[in-house]
Amino acid sequence: MKEKKNRNYLLDNLKVILIFSVVFGHVIEFYMKDSIFLKSIYIYIYIFHMPLFVFTSGYFSKNIEKCRKSAVKKLLLPYLFFNILWYTIVYIGTGKFMLFTLASGWTLWYLLSLFFWRILLKYLIKIKLVIPISIIMGLLVGMLPTGQEIISFSRTITFLPFFLLGYYTHNKNLKKINKLGVVVATIGIILSLIIAFNIAENNLIYYKFLYNSQSYVSTGLSNLQGVYFRVLLYFGSIIFSICVINVVPKSKTFYSYIGRWTMNIYVFHIYLILVLYALIPKWNLSLIQNTLIIISPFIIIFILSLNWTQKLYDKTFNPIYNLYDKLIKFFYK
Repeated sequence: MKEKKNRNYLLDNLKVILIFSVVFGHVIEFYMKDSIFLKSIYIYIYIFHMPLFVFTSGYFSKNIEKCRKSAVKKLLLPYLFFNILWYTIVYIGTGKFMLFTLASGWTLWYLLSLFFWRILLKYLIKIKLVIPISIIMGLLVGMLPTGQEIISFSRTITFLPFFLLGYYTHNKNLKKINKLGVVVATIGIILSLIIAFNIAENNLIYYKFLYNSQSYVSTGLSNLQGVYFRVLLYFGSIIFSICVINVVPKSKTFYSYIGRWTMNIYVFHIYLILVLYALIPKWNLSLIQNTLIIISPFIIIFILSLNWTQKLYDKTFNPIYNLYDKLIKFFYK
């Protein structure tokens, strides 16, 4: 009973909203070229969802040594497994052999970046003014002409400030953030949606700029323009994230339990989306198909939050974890 009373349902509910945003964003990514509405939603989602996801990961990384010890087992090994699986599917589907490109398959970059953040956090927090320095690094990395996507390098650097902000944020800070109020936060969300629609309708920036995985030049910007827009993106991400936090329920809801399954949903959802793409190859084929596309994220999350997904995950990785533990004991006994 004590554990339930002390549980922070704000964070559980926030994780659910964020994983829904991830799934919804990946679903409409394939269809948004045919719809300004979908593109607007996509741009809005990408302004806040990964920065806030990284923030929550930093928040839950306060036990530095525990996170470091589990980083290889819980992040790097799943990353390697699913990256091999992804590029195997790519090879079967397209004939392109990309396994040794050192680039992360679609969504899997996050596992690798989180691995690096947790391994390096012990040393990063010893650096004076580490957050301002990380912001400067995030601005400068976009100037590199090549190598942005190798081992998730650009995203690891660009999203680092949000991870550090999460690490340095405590529960009392979250309570202060929540004082903005639902009404003001809702107005902020509506205004941000209007901004996203304006960006989409007028093609103000190339949407892939929001990925933080490419050079400024490759997204059609000069280095000066890239720095300017990334500064705006940093500020916009923080402001929009604060608005989102303020509209998230702070008490237990019917969906709070899904917050425990975000890892399963994250690594498995892309395969269900591929099935959706195969079944419905284009937006606006019919009202029924459009409706199915819109509700599919709810269906995907429901399916992947069932107990069988955890059992599948455990059956897949328990033998790998056991082998890893045996190797560690053998070499370090």
